[in-house]
Parts: sequence; structure tokens; C-alpha cells
Amino acid sequence: MFANRVLALLVSVWFGAYVLAGYGVAPLLFQSLPKEQAGTLAGVLFSTVNYIGLFVWAVVYLAGVSARRQSFGRGGNSKLSSRLVAFTWLLLAVSQFVLVPLIRALRTGQTHWLSNLLGGEMGFWHGMSSSLYMLVSLLGLVLLMRLVRFEWH
Repeated sequence: MFANRVLALLVSVWFGAYVLAGYGVAPLLFQSLPKEQAGTLAGVLFSTVNYIGLFVWAVVYLAGVSARRQSFGRGGNSKLSSRLVAFTWLLLAVSQFVLVPLIRALRTGQTHWLSNLLGGEMGFWHGMSSSLYMLVSLLGLVLLMRLVRFEWH
């Protein structure tokens, strides 16, 4: 029970930071600062919440796997949540290790292997990153709601 509360707290803090960064702070940065400076700060902000998210979701995944082992596999929906947690972690990893460097490279006029392979301008990749951000936000909300209700199924 205590472990569930700690997990819920970790996910809540990450989710709050993630939502605030993407839907609160980043738009304010672009309203108040020059575009280049705002982009640099937003990139650092997104990297920070992504790294925190990678850590938090790895802990949640490992706790879920451990809980499933201790219950000897009872609880038929446990695979669904562990898959959603793993999928959320994977999307954060793609964001941090593929899209953030790609956008940084395009912003500074450099080449990146993915843009060379698939093409696309800054607007396209920024749109992909924004869509991924929204998807991770929704998945995070769903998983947070399950954790807060302490339903690790």
C-alpha cells in the first residue's frame, strides 16, 4: 500500500511537471522571449521532464512487474497496464533520444540522420513532437488515474 502511494506521488509530480512544461511554460517562453532563446530554454525544459519521466516510468514498470510476481500472476488486466507503462516509457525515449536531437539539429541548421532518411522540415518534425507529447500526456493521465485509485491491474 505504501509503495502504491509513493508510485502515485512520483507519477503525479512527473505528470504535473510534464503538463506544466508543455502546455504552460513553453507557450509563455515563446510569448515573452526571442524565438531562438525560447526554443533553447524549451528544449532544456522538455529534456528535463523527459529524463524524469524515463526514470519514473521505469520505476513504475519494475514495481508492477514485482507486484505481479508476488501475486503469482493473479489479476488478468495486469499485462494491459504494464504494456501501457512500457509504451509510455518507449514514447518518452523516442521523444528524448530521436525527436529532441532532430529538432535541435534542424533549428541550428545541421543535418540529422532521420531528416536525411525521411525528409521533412522543422514544422513537420515539431508537429510530430507535439503529437507525441499530447499522446504521452493522455497515457500519463490514464495511468495516473489508475495508480491514484491504487488499481494496478
